[in-house]
Parts: sequence; structure tokens; C-alpha cells
Amino acid sequence: MVTYQCAEFKLLIMHELDRFNVSEQNVDFNITVDSNTYAGTAVTLKNIELLMGKYKTSGECSYGRYFWQHNMVILDEMSLDCLCEMLLDIVKDKSEGLLDDMFYRVE
Repeated sequence: MVTYQCAEFKLLIMHELDRFNVSEQNVDFNITVDSNTYAGTAVTLKNIELLMGKYKTSGECSYGRYFWQHNMVILDEMSLDCLCEMLLDIVKDKSEGLLDDMFYRVE
């Protein structure tokens, strides 16, 4: 697990990030803001393509005809910098309920 903390949030990434393959990954994470914790997943488009390709042979999702995932955000690359920048942008957007709309609140 990887942790990161700044003034606006605390981040816990559930998997190690492959620094050499930033285009084909997904990670699950928890973000804590103002004592509220949310669970989410970040993926890349290339990762979705790879998963849909696997589904074509496994039969999942009507043999790869669609992809879905709860609490998902798509990143252009899977790096700690990109993930933190995305989360900081969301946290700084003071739209009411945005974190609740985007991610699952962990009780």
C-alpha cells in the first residue's frame, strides 16, 4: 500500500503503481477529506481496452461488448502525480456533494 498526505486530503492506494507502465493500470484507493473517507478506482483507457479484450475470451460483459465499474475515474496515465492532481482538483472544487457523487463513502 502507498500513502500520501497533503493539507487537503489523505490518500491510501491499495496497490503498488508500476512506474514503468503508466498507461495500462488501474488502482483502488481511499481518500480522506475532512474526516470522511471515500473509496474509488482510477483506470486508464488502455487498461479498459485490455480488460475488454480479456472479456472477449472470458465471456464477461457480453464477450467484451461493454465495460462498467463503480466509483471510477479515468486518468491519462497511472502515476502518483496524476492521481493526486486529479483528487486535488476534485477536492478544491467546492461543488456540494461532489465527492459523494463520484465515490463511495466508507462508513
